[in-house]
Amino acid sequence: MRRGDWARDMAAIRDAADDDVIAVRRLETLGVPQRTSYRRCEEDGPWLPLLPGILKLTSGPPTRRQRQIAALLHAGDGAMITGQGGLRLHGMRRAEESDAVHVLVDWSRQVRSSGFAVIERTSRLPPSEQRDGLAVAPLVRCLTDAVRRLRHENAISALMTEPVQRRLLGVEEIREELDTGCRRGTAAPRAVLGAVGRGVRSPAEFDALGFWDSLGLVPAEWNVPLLDPDDLSVIAVPDAVVRDVGFAWEIDSVEEHFATVEQVLATKRRRQRLFDRNLYVVSTRPSERRNDPRGVRREIEKGLEIAARMPEPNVVYGEPRPVRAR
Repeated sequence: MRRGDWARDMAAIRDAADDDVIAVRRLETLGVPQRTSYRRCEEDGPWLPLLPGILKLTSGPPTRRQRQIAALLHAGDGAMITGQGGLRLHGMRRAEESDAVHVLVDWSRQVRSSGFAVIERTSRLPPSEQRDGLAVAPLVRCLTDAVRRLRHENAISALMTEPVQRRLLGVEEIREELDTGCRRGTAAPRAVLGAVGRGVRSPAEFDALGFWDSLGLVPAEWNVPLLDPDDLSVIAVPDAVVRDVGFAWEIDSVEEHFATVEQVLATKRRRQRLFDRNLYVVSTRPSERRNDPRGVRREIEKGLEIAARMPEPNVVYGEPRPVRAR
């Protein structure tokens, strides 16, 4: 294969690329004929085709970031990453890793999905933000675009509770985005958001809320801070409390309570603080609730009875901590 003058300055070619990803049109402006670009992308060639008109200047599998760059180049000016990929770029740990790249473009753009690039045209294109050098939709838009495409409430709760728990988004901000945007696919997210509005802050708590409501017992409140009456310092924030009888329910998920030695010790210390303040604590693992719901119900009912006979708890019940948008 004869090479043109461009081949003598591969450094300039790589400088024009973004993480080795570049459009064939851009290569043409650098003197690389279109037919040469595609020939070098043939089997066993030194370059790799990613999307129509987009290639990588090396032959190995693309990284997640290279796929994202390629999807943005394919989508064109004004495009931005949204959905689960956008959530990961915003630092959300529970967002799914996927080869697919969900991209927003303005409604007027005539561009279609191709390969791993999932294009969504919208009349409500928000201002983009920069994350890892990439154009990304705001966090609340990434979240609502992601959950609209999910069907299972557990998966939705995993995404919705994280930014609220970390105080990056507020419930009303998410609700406003759901109300303003496309209504398709929002029934399940709205149901989950209702639970988040009641104080739920994790997928395990979302499941536990549904279980508690199904029991027909006295209402419980979620993530209510228990304060020291003397100085109003926080003693603990149990998953659920029934303040009328001084009962606390802890959902002992592995992720939150037993993933590390430090978590195990912290859980033990928190439980002891609650007992010391005359609160009766029932702890339940998610697997126990799934495998023996009747047994868990009996334990909760017995715990409520015992709590009602104990001295009044030596705590002040605070309000669930407010969550604020950035």
